[in-house]
Amino acid sequence: MKTAKNLIAVLVATLFILSFGGSLSSAQERRVPTKKELATLLKTAKEPPDHLRIAAYYTQEAVRLRSEAKQHSELAVIYEQAHPFAAMESKHGDAWGQGAAHCKKFAQLVLDEATEADALAALHKDMANTSAQKQQ
Repeated sequence: MKTAKNLIAVLVATLFILSFGGSLSSAQERRVPTKKELATLLKTAKEPPDHLRIAAYYTQEAVRLRSEAKQHSELAVIYEQAHPFAAMESKHGDAWGQGAAHCKKFAQLVLDEATEADALAALHKDMANTSAQKQQ
C-alpha cells in the first residue's frame, strides 16, 4: 500500500512538472522581449509567435511613449501658468521663457513616435497572420 501511494505521488509530481514546463515555454512566447531580444527577433522572426512578440514590444512601447507625452503636456501647462524664474525672464527676455514651447514640442514628437510604434505593431501582427495562413 505504501508503494502504491509513493507511485501515485511520483505520477502526480511528474504530471505537475510536465504541465508546468509546458506553460513556461508558452509564457516565454507571450513575454514581451527586451530591446536586445527584439534586435535578435527582428533578424530571425519567421514564425507567428515571433512576430506576435515583436508586436507586443511595439504595443508596450507605444503605451510608454503616450505616458511620456502626457507628462510633457502636463509640464507645458505648468510652465504656461507660472514662470518660476521671472527675474531671469526679465533679464534675458523671451529666450528664457521657452519651457512651455519645449514641452509641447517634445509631447508632439513623442506622440509621433507612439503612432509609429502602433504602426509597427500592426505590421508584425499582419506578418504573424500571413505566416500562420501559409502554414495551414
